Amino acid sequence: MRSKERSNKKKYTTNTYMKEAIDYDIHIYKEDDIFITVKKYKKMTNPVSFMAEDQRITYIDEGYTLLEITPLKEHYNIRYYFDQNKKYIDSYIDVILENGEEFKIPYYIDLYLDVLHNPKTDTYYFVDEEELLEAYHQKRISKKDYEFAYRIGNKILKQLNNHTFPWNYKDYMRYL
Repeated sequence: MRSKERSNKKKYTTNTYMKEAIDYDIHIYKEDDIFITVKKYKKMTNPVSFMAEDQRITYIDEGYTLLEITPLKEHYNIRYYFDQNKKYIDSYIDVILENGEEFKIPYYIDLYLDVLHNPKTDTYYFVDEEELLEAYHQKRISKKDYEFAYRIGNKILKQLNNHTFPWNYKDYMRYL
């Protein structure tokens, strides 16, 4: 990935999903080689919701919590969404080129490809494949990066579908 593209795709966990938030709390914890970022939304300009098949699901609203797991030795970043009663809503996984820590804040270099869960059918699938392909065609990423994204993404899908994915939100509920 070109250096300009790296800086454009560098995301700090303290900034992601914050543009609609007016008032919030953020706490960062570190366990060994894992960062845990907890965002509690107090006041929002409007809810953050997405379409999943034929239904709109609200992922972030006032009183909701976002639990973000950034394993430093992996090539993905996981978000778990909870409502105001700490009831699990859904998850979202970014396939990443690398992650790390800067200014005591976890970050990751987003590699375009994401894994989304459909709660209605309990299936996982890729999203933003067209973004990944466009980045490759526009030479913002190399063929090696393009293939790497799919290698990691397919590994994640296989683990999720086989119920062997090593990260479960239940292991981190104590941080909520």
